[in-house]
Amino acid sequence: MKYIYKHIILLIVAGLTMVSCDYDETNYDSLFNDADKNAGQYVQFKNAKQSFRTSVNEEGGIIDIETTVGIGLLGLPLSQDLTLDLEIDPSTTIDPEMYELSATTVTIPAGETSASVTLKTNTEEMPIDETLKLVLNIDAGEYNATHGLQLIYDLYRIDFCPITNGISDLIGAYSVTENSDGFENPITLSQEDETLLMSGIGETFITGFWLEEITKRGAITMEVSGNGELTIPRQFIFATLYEGDAFEYEIEGEGFWTNCGEPTIELTYDIYYLGDSDGLAKTYSSSLPNSYLHGLFTRN
Repeated sequence: MKYIYKHIILLIVAGLTMVSCDYDETNYDSLFNDADKNAGQYVQFKNAKQSFRTSVNEEGGIIDIETTVGIGLLGLPLSQDLTLDLEIDPSTTIDPEMYELSATTVTIPAGETSASVTLKTNTEEMPIDETLKLVLNIDAGEYNATHGLQLIYDLYRIDFCPITNGISDLIGAYSVTENSDGFENPITLSQEDETLLMSGIGETFITGFWLEEITKRGAITMEVSGNGELTIPRQFIFATLYEGDAFEYEIEGEGFWTNCGEPTIELTYDIYYLGDSDGLAKTYSSSLPNSYLHGLFTRN
């Protein structure tokens, strides 16, 4: 039944893709770009809840968080400028000296449907290893939408300690210390020449959720940057069997390493049929906590 279910779903998805091969927008974008001429005009944020963390350059210097705060007008453009206010919600926990908004009064020009301001952190003023919230509200008066009038930013300053001996500082066995999807299992990092290898990732997902027997495992390589970033390039991860049928899968993802105390590895990734653009977690997100796989791992 699982085999049939998987392939029926894939055929349906393929059919929808053929029908809508020229459609590349989200439903949200279509509200802005294909407005109903008989509908009213409403303003809301174009961003959903956002989480950002600071980073450092290869020399360890702080890189501030910078992002664009987008505001959109649903419906047809107005014939006159629309000025609206951005207000800081009382639930905000980040202090005013820790960030800068380029403006708190925003104008959507006549004939247009969007405007934006920029947000930048003053990271040196932020506490280390603590998530702070910046909560913004829109006040557009009679043009307020019923939803999307509040935007929450989670802003986090990392505690950065460089790896002084290269990737050898990261090798070892890691336990799961944060398991947001319920399918994480211990991983091991090893070194081959100048390459960092990972084993164990995704095994509980493929055997526990996807119910397939692993018959072959790939040697997963990771690219390590000196500023704390990790990349898992798209590559082979598993060959499996399900009721006598053979399948092969790839992995792709990204993450961060920290090296203050015991090293930690944070990974966000997905597992794919060979050549597919969407992974299993994204495709079957209605049955999972997230549309991706994620875990935080700490070296034993």
